[in-house]
Amino acid sequence: MVAIVILVISIAAIATGVSMRSASGTASGWPTVTGKITERGVGPATTTGASRAGRYVEPRVTYTYTVDGKHYSGHRIALAANAYDEDQARKVANELPDSVDVHYNPSDPSDALLQPSTAGMSILVLILGGLGILVGAGLLFASFTKK
Repeated sequence: MVAIVILVISIAAIATGVSMRSASGTASGWPTVTGKITERGVGPATTTGASRAGRYVEPRVTYTYTVDGKHYSGHRIALAANAYDEDQARKVANELPDSVDVHYNPSDPSDALLQPSTAGMSILVLILGGLGILVGAGLLFASFTKK
């Protein structure tokens, strides 16, 4: 039973990793405009993986940008939110320059972000999913050979 649970979770991780790579590739191809950060700070973590509610926070920014003469405001830094301790989250927010490249969705310019690549995270998820498949398959094989 444990082997099957590990295999299901591992398959879900691989699917998530592939989805992240695809979304990252799409967003990396979006056009860019120069934007300006107007607010910086930190806020409660919204990621489901952040353990112990209140312990981790996310960097928060607000930026403005213009596409085809229309003004927009954005908040997303990256495709996936990252949670940190408060000092690190504040450092991430404060290290962003005042003038930023804003990647925007050409089909919906209100959909924008500053850092489109999630290559590192997607590769990590894919590797962990692959390792989980090996562990789950090994456990499943071991349970069949004991009988």
